[in-house]
Amino acid sequence: MTFTPPHGKRPLVAVASSTGVTVDTHLGQVREFRIYDNDQGFVGVIGTRPAPAPGGGNARWEGVAEILSDCAYLLVASVGQKPLEILSASGLTVVEAEGFVLSLVRQLYSGRD
Repeated sequence: MTFTPPHGKRPLVAVASSTGVTVDTHLGQVREFRIYDNDQGFVGVIGTRPAPAPGGGNARWEGVAEILSDCAYLLVASVGQKPLEILSASGLTVVEAEGFVLSLVRQLYSGRD
């Protein structure tokens, strides 16, 4: 799969990570999202955003879509089918991945798979 680097109205990448080092969190268990940007070739975390509280069914995933509306990608360890459908419909590309956060985010910004 080839990735288009984040740009335009969605220049950021969100990550589900409990430590900030590795992508290690299932979307249903995330408490906050780490947000990354590429500023003139320097990829780094620019902040965090709280995830909507567990429960609430589809409303939770619609809330995630709203919170991450300026993100092109969401890196997660795993995701269920319904959240994937809702987030994809909002324009957010959810990527199931394992590995080091910075390495994976840099790959997305470079357009490599």
